[in-house]
Amino acid sequence: MENQSGESLAKATEGPAEGEAPGLAGIVGRMRLMVGDTALGVLAVDNGRAKLDPDGPPVDVTVVVRSRDLLIGILRGQLNPVLMALKAQGRLHGDRQLGVKILYGLRAGSPFAQTQFDGKDR
Repeated sequence: MENQSGESLAKATEGPAEGEAPGLAGIVGRMRLMVGDTALGVLAVDNGRAKLDPDGPPVDVTVVVRSRDLLIGILRGQLNPVLMALKAQGRLHGDRQLGVKILYGLRAGSPFAQTQFDGKDR
């Protein structure tokens, strides 16, 4: 997610850009975060720990959504992946099984639930 100055999502956060996520226990992988054609960072998941990194290869799965608000909703665990697909708000490319596990793991308890992005309140 780029803000007006073009920063990556990890740089645009106020507070920690990583933390424990119990719903991601047993899951390891990297998910590229995109809004349209713009890559805004990578969510690195390592057995119950999630971290926002600047964009970079390699990634296992890519999530592409229509808006920055939808991507923030995903990171906070507020967006249901099934509804996202049914409403054509986003899609997964690559290892979709891993992508769905990560999205549901964030819903079970996201370390970014209280994170402010670009100084905006949740």
